[in-house]
Amino acid sequence: MILEKKFEKGELAPTTVILESPKPVTVEQQEKLKKVLSNQPHVSSVRVNRITENQKVINYSLTFKGNPYFTSTIDAMEKVINKSGKIIDNSGLVGKLYFAGETATKVDDRATNNRDVLVIVLLETILIFAMLIILTKSFKMPIYMMGTILISFLAALGLGTFLSSLFFDISTVSDRVPLYAFVFLVALGIDYNIMLISRFQEEQKKHTVKEAVEIAVASTGGVISSAGIILAATFAVLMTQPIQLLFVFGFIVAVGILLDTFFIRGILLPGLIVLLEKDKKPSESR
Repeated sequence: MILEKKFEKGELAPTTVILESPKPVTVEQQEKLKKVLSNQPHVSSVRVNRITENQKVINYSLTFKGNPYFTSTIDAMEKVINKSGKIIDNSGLVGKLYFAGETATKVDDRATNNRDVLVIVLLETILIFAMLIILTKSFKMPIYMMGTILISFLAALGLGTFLSSLFFDISTVSDRVPLYAFVFLVALGIDYNIMLISRFQEEQKKHTVKEAVEIAVASTGGVISSAGIILAATFAVLMTQPIQLLFVFGFIVAVGILLDTFFIRGILLPGLIVLLEKDKKPSESR
């Protein structure tokens, strides 16, 4: 507590700011840049660490007011990086700013992760959708299947995050958790989808849509439920690890598998099929 009163939280991991200029920087310009950096949101203090002999490269140490790992601090760091050119202009300098340190690294990690999520989610969704079209020989069925999988993932992510905060006092999750959870939940959910839809299409040749759905759910329900419980328990084992990323990932995936097993595959997908699919005419079933 005494240390917390004497030092800013940002002292835990200060950010290094490097100014590289094509010509020597005067003392007045050094102080002007220091002042401009100090006036940025959430910045507590800025000090000069080192200067090269030719005075063209200057090393500053920038300290934020808040914890360097908090989202608000990372957001503030991102804004400083994005307007580094404007900061140089306001200081009357010519050159470029470079940023290093834990908070700057988190900014890069978040940007990279956001790009990865977009690319992987799009590619995986498109490839699985194409595979389902070939497998089911239908265009509507893959829409139902991918739609319910995406709903299941979003529900698991939201509910898992909410319950993690409510029961385990974990208010934030790693940037990588949504991506990892998506890959596993989609991979597992598509298996259950294929089992249910394959049996439905087989039974639809001899029964009405409603009857075919009832038979498909009854026939595959035991296998899907058993597999879902076992897989949920398997991922829940990760919650025993003392690493928060693994704990949250295991919990969210376990919640997602249970949602997928008992609500999506047991209620939502069969309900959509009964609601939207029409019985085939006698001539079509021959």
